[in-house]
Amino acid sequence: MNLTEVATTTTAHDTLQVVLFSLGRRRLGVEARFVRSSSLAPHDADGEAAARLGLDATDALPRVSYSLILKRPDGDRPVLVDGPVELAEIPAAAIHPLPPLLAARCRLHGLRALVVQAQRSETPAIPLVDVNALGVDLPGHPSP
Repeated sequence: MNLTEVATTTTAHDTLQVVLFSLGRRRLGVEARFVRSSSLAPHDADGEAAARLGLDATDALPRVSYSLILKRPDGDRPVLVDGPVELAEIPAAAIHPLPPLLAARCRLHGLRALVVQAQRSETPAIPLVDVNALGVDLPGHPSP
């Protein structure tokens, strides 16, 4: 199931696996099917994910950096993110795709949906971003 399918066909048991991570003060997620692995960041990881998403550099916090290895047709690509990194199974009913007009006007590049879960009191709404916004172009998934 992908974000488009979530918007059109859901049942009470449908879920979407996402990888959650931080960039500065923000908690974000991407579809897990585009992430091969995560590990503590090596020095050659690409550290420009926050800039690609349009996030302010003043959001920086002391951090533990991780490298998400994103799948791409021409070879895997490391992208530097902040921890913690976690794999989560999100109920489809908690995923709210953005209407196209709102997505077009949003300052967070690549924002596609919000995960709204009342039980996550520390971060009740988590933006789900298009993996292409992190700098990875995938066939059949247009860049934002």
